[in-house]
Amino acid sequence: MYAHTSERNWESDADVPDECLAAGCRDIAYQLVTSSPGRHFKVIMGGGRREFLPNTTNILGSKGRRLDGVDLTDLWHVDKLNMNHTHQYVTDRLELLKVFNSDDLPEYLLGLFRDDHMEYHLKAENQPSLEEMVEVAIKMLSRSSKGFFLFVEGGRIDHAHHDSLAHLALDETVEYSKAVKRARSLTSEEDTLIVVSADHAHTMTVAGYPSRGNDILGTVDTANGMDGKPYTTISYANGRAQSIAADGRVDVTQDKQFTSRDPDYAYPSLVPLDSETHGGEDVAVYASGPWQHLFTASYEQNLVPHLMAYAMCISEDQHGNCGPEIHKYTASGVTTNPSTNLLISLTVIFILRIFY
Repeated sequence: MYAHTSERNWESDADVPDECLAAGCRDIAYQLVTSSPGRHFKVIMGGGRREFLPNTTNILGSKGRRLDGVDLTDLWHVDKLNMNHTHQYVTDRLELLKVFNSDDLPEYLLGLFRDDHMEYHLKAENQPSLEEMVEVAIKMLSRSSKGFFLFVEGGRIDHAHHDSLAHLALDETVEYSKAVKRARSLTSEEDTLIVVSADHAHTMTVAGYPSRGNDILGTVDTANGMDGKPYTTISYANGRAQSIAADGRVDVTQDKQFTSRDPDYAYPSLVPLDSETHGGEDVAVYASGPWQHLFTASYEQNLVPHLMAYAMCISEDQHGNCGPEIHKYTASGVTTNPSTNLLISLTVIFILRIFY
């Protein structure tokens, strides 16, 4: 989206090898603030505040990691001042909601809410939800007469699965679903394309024949295993929690962390690993709005952005509805609409919104 890098973990200059720094390599955070297109993003929100701050500072309890002495939040501020743009930097939920409720929204918004990754929703304090961030972003970007592209990630779903934390993974999925629902309520299918997808699956499965309404986080209530012990509806093919002990399969009902539904309970896995792996299932792509018919099958992952670009008239191949006269797709057919057409693409990793 905004950075060219040989290693995705080069988040600050502290992560970049000396020989690469000497050759002119720039870390991801630096590129976001100083390079195109990142410096032109109207809305940037998430975690990772420490990657933007010098290691000699301790701001808001955040000790920076940068070795170059540069405060990228200040650099972002100066850049917007030089371009004569109104802007706001926020660090928690209350500050963000203050911006949202303002009658005079800034042109640019930077929100860094955590030192590291965003906290899980069930553990968060004074941290905006994904739904709230989506609403703020849409409110700000909707002011453009040319439309916009909004990229949103529910990234902690993946992190929870890697730690076999099914409770947290499912809750983060619910939070993502709320964000999608909110985006749809703030837009129209007649002029807004929403695309939802993911980049891979995990090894979590739902097994057995539990009764309707049985706790998804509990054990199957209709049968036990052949060893006479209950088994969880949710389990992993591999992961942190070993399901086999010296005396046989572990009885999860004897684990207080499980019976109390502790969100930090690691669900059983067949193969013990330090970190659960990705799965090999095909990942679904969902879409609604104009050109939704392009997203109706299984695709190579790299095709999805090309389809979105085609729908948005920013690809080399232009369809017949690109140009000054816009055609709107409705339930009753195609009509000519001389006004600007709005397009949003929303994925598991992004929310995008664009006008023709």
